[in-house]
Amino acid sequence: MGKYIKILLKYRITVLICLVFATVFFGFYAGKMKTDNSIEIWLSKNDRDFEYYKGFLKKFGDEEFLVIALSAVDIFTKERIQEINAIAERLKKFEGVVSVTSLADVFKDTIKSPLFQEKLKGQKNRSVLNVFKKAVTTDPLYQNTLISGNGKTAAVIAVVKSMKPESRKQLVSEIRTLLKDMAEKSADKKHTYHLAGPTVVNAELDRMSKQDMTRLTPFMFVLSLVVLGCLFRRISGVLIPMAMVSLCLVWITGWFVLCGQTMNMISNMLHPLTFIIALSASIHLINHYYHESTVSTSVEYAIYNTLQHVGVPILMTTITTIVGFISLATSSIPPVLITGLFMSGCAALTFFMSMICLPVLLSFIPIKGHTCVSNGRDTHYAEKDIKGELAFNTFFSLLGRFAVRYKGIILSCALAAGLFFLWGISKLKVESDIMASFPKNSQIAKDNNYIESRLMGLLPVEIIAEATNDASILQPGILNNIVTLQRHLKGFPEITNSLSVADYIQKTQQVVKGSKQYHYSIPTTEKEATDYVKLASVYGNKHVNSLYSKELRDARISVRMKQVGSGRYQEIINSIKEYIRSHLDTTILSWHITGIVPLLINVQDNILWSEIQSFSLAFLLTFISTAVALKSVKIGLISIIPNLLPITITLGFMGLTGMKLDAATIMIASIALGISVDNTIHIFYRFKKEISIDGDYSKAVCRTLQGVGRTALFTSLSAAFGFMVFSFSSFKPIQYFGVLTSIAILN
Repeated sequence: MGKYIKILLKYRITVLICLVFATVFFGFYAGKMKTDNSIEIWLSKNDRDFEYYKGFLKKFGDEEFLVIALSAVDIFTKERIQEINAIAERLKKFEGVVSVTSLADVFKDTIKSPLFQEKLKGQKNRSVLNVFKKAVTTDPLYQNTLISGNGKTAAVIAVVKSMKPESRKQLVSEIRTLLKDMAEKSADKKHTYHLAGPTVVNAELDRMSKQDMTRLTPFMFVLSLVVLGCLFRRISGVLIPMAMVSLCLVWITGWFVLCGQTMNMISNMLHPLTFIIALSASIHLINHYYHESTVSTSVEYAIYNTLQHVGVPILMTTITTIVGFISLATSSIPPVLITGLFMSGCAALTFFMSMICLPVLLSFIPIKGHTCVSNGRDTHYAEKDIKGELAFNTFFSLLGRFAVRYKGIILSCALAAGLFFLWGISKLKVESDIMASFPKNSQIAKDNNYIESRLMGLLPVEIIAEATNDASILQPGILNNIVTLQRHLKGFPEITNSLSVADYIQKTQQVVKGSKQYHYSIPTTEKEATDYVKLASVYGNKHVNSLYSKELRDARISVRMKQVGSGRYQEIINSIKEYIRSHLDTTILSWHITGIVPLLINVQDNILWSEIQSFSLAFLLTFISTAVALKSVKIGLISIIPNLLPITITLGFMGLTGMKLDAATIMIASIALGISVDNTIHIFYRFKKEISIDGDYSKAVCRTLQGVGRTALFTSLSAAFGFMVFSFSSFKPIQYFGVLTSIAILN
């Protein structure tokens, strides 16, 4: 170790230059970091549901969409139809838009049809728009889709192809600019447009999560700087830990980008965890160096003693952290696996920086001169009243005596708190809800509520009926099964509408046979059904074609559901599956439920349960590695209490306050485990050394707290106050992340 320190300090300028160049290199790539929460990144290549979804897209085309809604006292005026047409025509020119459906398109198609012309002749005293209004507002194909039930809200629906995050973000931005221009040109200055749909939600998720993390991270640093300044009261005590954290963040981010990765709601946790691990290691080292600088004869000797005393427990925490997070690599979900690997790499990087970067930086801090040396050995740290540390020594000495004297009461209180918060955990609900991520007063939430309350649900679900034995999907028996299922779907208040080829067939037959209500039914022969599909051009052939495959072997029921949490969503889907098994003919049809949003909800739940399993494995491996690192099974067993209690309190707090456990908040447990293990190892490692001096447990506890208690306090407070900044985010997952991480750290 001594030889290593000599070489390192001899070439410290060269080392610093190399670190700077490496940081510039990684910083260049770190600046190219992108965010991507697309469905594709969450699914493995062997995922059957995803493979089926890709097959669905090949047969039926894209199903992701966005909706523009506008309201007026009278939508059916020349000005409003022209306005809707202008929006639709502009939308069709945007890159990524596959097709656009609007009231204006329906109007243009309808007035050209012979049937509508006949209807006009019979109602000469009424305007074209009035006749059109009655036809559209009473047509089930357009009700609660293109026009609201009261006829005062219209929609422009654009089907969007699957695209990369930047392209999606650009498309949504262009549409918002278009709507802003249209609103400024409108004679009615109070006139507003509302934009929502899965495409908009995905773009907003990426934008808000990236924006808040970018905006709030600097404040996290600033607050940590203030806390470090108040605690250390030295410029070096502020700058060195922050330099260490910054270097680790830049390196790990640049490495992440170089490996072709993008940030998502799981990997976003990589930065906070890097912050905690790097901050903890640097505070432990610099705090001990300050002590050594008062009792050592040279900088080299002070650094040597610092690494001798603190290097070993830092190595232990590094190994324990790597072992804990490597368990995430057992997940079948790519982002969880990748994040686990990089979290382990982050721990290794922190140790590397602690052994190279920190000693070099510490070497520039001059020593204060040495104090008395007794029998060739430095007077024990706990027996010195070093100026500036007396208050802390007194406090931790009192705390140590209090802990020893009232250990039974303290353990009883800890047990009681653990049991109370375990009861809180029993109230914890596991649920993913995309829209719940946004504040209720945010524009995306307002637009979503506006459209769902007036027009239709914005959660797309696709139910696919596949005919067996090479039968045609247009057989009356098969079509009646589809109609029966659609009637059942109407019984769910969350489902606003559904559309299938059967709807077009029934409507066409009704028109052809005299427009009586009883004519709205499935024809008795396959030939009639085939003819009606061809005649459906009057009612939108370009849309009906997307509802069945060219081979006539498959048909889709496009369902629109209101935004619900994953719990209620699963209840509805399970009910639909049960109804299919119990009431429909499964000998002539096989059924599948797919779609980008169902896939996403399933993935979120899979992420959640995968992380729970991975965390359980991580906790077990952490316990084992702690016992091995400290060479004591007994200490390993005892360490379970301080490691598990913060996690129990945090999760219990969530249950008691009604917070949901989702894919983002479950990561808090991993962070809580990381920080608690770090302090646990440092405290127990120091305790083993202190107890070996005189065998007095009471004095050993006091000396241990005096030796590492201050550092543990500094680490926890700096990280907790830093993360509290994120509670001011406008994005709920980040709000919860900030609050819960702070609670976990302070515990």
